[in-house]
Amino acid sequence: MELRQLSFFVAVAEELHFNRAAARMCIAQPALSSHIQALEKELGVRLLERSTRRVELTRAGEVFYDRAVRIIGDVGLSMEVARSVAGKAARTIKIGTVYPATTGVLPAFLARIGRKFPDVALHVRSGSTSDIIRSIENGQINLGFIRPVENIGSLRFFSIAHERYLLAVEKRSPLALRSEIDIEDLRSEKIIAFSRQNLSYSERYFSEMFETHGLTGNIAYSWTTPFRWCRWSLPASASALRRNGRRTCRTATSSSGRCAASI
Repeated sequence: MELRQLSFFVAVAEELHFNRAAARMCIAQPALSSHIQALEKELGVRLLERSTRRVELTRAGEVFYDRAVRIIGDVGLSMEVARSVAGKAARTIKIGTVYPATTGVLPAFLARIGRKFPDVALHVRSGSTSDIIRSIENGQINLGFIRPVENIGSLRFFSIAHERYLLAVEKRSPLALRSEIDIEDLRSEKIIAFSRQNLSYSERYFSEMFETHGLTGNIAYSWTTPFRWCRWSLPASASALRRNGRRTCRTATSSSGRCAASI
């Protein structure tokens, strides 16, 4: 079994499409299929279910994918550790970020890293907090900027920025004239809330806050795509909370030097 076979399989497992995986790995699609078939033959199990319409992981494929990601991550980390011991700096720092939470933090951070380590390449990828934590644990990225979480496993984190929330209201609303607003001031307001299946940290925070203060019944409008609704005029008497202002973040590391920053 070759390491490149694991990389090819991981690409197919993540893309669930042979042509896209082949383009991602810069290999011809027939050659990619041959590598996957050879891997399945060596393992003696079927990793993928193929049809003319789609590709799916088998149960064995799901388990093998998790192990393959960890192996590839460990090999990459071992290479960086070996270079570091030999006095050679890491060539690439891979960073995960929750966009747009790091809009006011990440550019300055990247600029500082670039000035201090001009020979190091920086690669930034966006994702959810859970995706970033999993990628750090698997060794796919070196550090991440995330939202606060209750359980971060073996990773260590520290706060590096705080942010405050602003209330978006219809411009003729009496609340628009006030500099500070308490959540109780929303009791007579109609509220816009998110209705996505997987709520982010902030969306879940306000959902629980509304429930605690008995404001769930005030939710009259729902939105599935965050941030974009701010471009629209809010319905009369409708209120919505959005993020803005100064930020505070946390950064976390694992025992192997992997790290996550919590915003």
